[in-house]
Amino acid sequence: MSHPDIFYRPMKGETSGLPHDLFKSFVIPRPIGWISTTSQDGKDNLAPFSQFMNVSFDPPTILFIGHQDLYKKRSRDTVMNCIETNEFVWNMATYDQREEVNNSGKETWEDEFEEFNIKKAKSRLVRPPRVADSPISFECRVHSIVRVANEYHGKNTAGPHMVGNSDIVIGRVLGIHVKGEYITGDGLFDVLKAAPIARLGYRQYTYLNNVFEMTIPSMPDEGKEVGAVLAGAMTYSPPDDGEEEEEEEEEEKSASH
Repeated sequence: MSHPDIFYRPMKGETSGLPHDLFKSFVIPRPIGWISTTSQDGKDNLAPFSQFMNVSFDPPTILFIGHQDLYKKRSRDTVMNCIETNEFVWNMATYDQREEVNNSGKETWEDEFEEFNIKKAKSRLVRPPRVADSPISFECRVHSIVRVANEYHGKNTAGPHMVGNSDIVIGRVLGIHVKGEYITGDGLFDVLKAAPIARLGYRQYTYLNNVFEMTIPSMPDEGKEVGAVLAGAMTYSPPDDGEEEEEEEEEEKSASH
């Protein structure tokens, strides 16, 4: 016998009536932001975030969201490091590295790379290291950090704890590392070989093991550049000379720390 349909209003304090919260089981699958940072005093940090996504591809921009740390009673170490240093690295989390990804979620006071024997690789433009065995890494500079408070129109919401206060960290991608073994003969990223993992609800995960293609219909008078953008066949325009020089100076400062 099937369960009756459910409607509930979380902002009114209502629940589904089921044993476990359903919400995180609906917005799926969620790519994992496996983020490495370095504190001002030089301690490296590595942690997975299940709220992660790209913001734009022109220029490449990503975001991850850190909820409040219930153990340390403040923002996550990763977010604190981003606030203090303005740098982070995203590393693709794969099925082969699933145990390392999961272990690095521990709320430790130590360097997760060292505690869980995760090999580091030196970054080129920023101070935080990369995960050496990750097929893809993005070196990033913080663009902005937005706090989404646990309130609704000035009133506390029904959330039972401080975890509802979330920090959205947006970063510009300065440099991209791609391991050559994951490039196919026709120049595509072999996503099936990489097998990135993604978060579901509860304690569930999944990984990418199939791909299919579809082409979005176009209007008769649509320019060819529209299709090129959607297919990833676009080129990036370099910034103005002044902006480029400023970026290079900042990158050199970061790399020399």
